[in-house]
Amino acid sequence: MSLKNKNKINPSYIYYMVLGSLYLIVKILFVSCGYLHLGAIFHGLIPAFITVLIGYLAHIEDLKSSGLLYHKAIVGAPILVFFLTPLYMLLKEGSNWLTNGRLEVLIIYEILALFQFKIALSRLRKLQEE
Repeated sequence: MSLKNKNKINPSYIYYMVLGSLYLIVKILFVSCGYLHLGAIFHGLIPAFITVLIGYLAHIEDLKSSGLLYHKAIVGAPILVFFLTPLYMLLKEGSNWLTNGRLEVLIIYEILALFQFKIALSRLRKLQEE
C-alpha cells in the first residue's frame, strides 16, 4: 500500500462504524416513539460504543500495519452482539421479552450484527492475503 493511500480511511471501517452507531440510534427512535423505556438508550449505547471504538482502533491498526488484533476484535464484536442481545433481553424482561417493540429491536440488532460481521470478515481476509 502506498503512503498516499495510508492516510485515507478504508470505506469498510466507515460502514462498520456507521452500522455500530445504528445500535444507539435504533434505541433512541424506539424510546422516542414510546415503545421502550428511557433506560433502553443506555443498553443501545453499549454495543454502539464498543463496535465504533473497535472499528476506529482497527482503522488505526491498519494505518500502522502493526497486526491483526483489532481486526479480529471487529469480527468478534458482532458475534457477541448477535448472541448476547437475545440472552440479555430474555434475562432482563422475562416472559415479556418480545413484546412492545422489543422483537423489532432484536431483529434490527441481529441484522446489523450480521452486516458488521460480513464487513469485518471480508476486511480481515483481505488483510491476511496481503
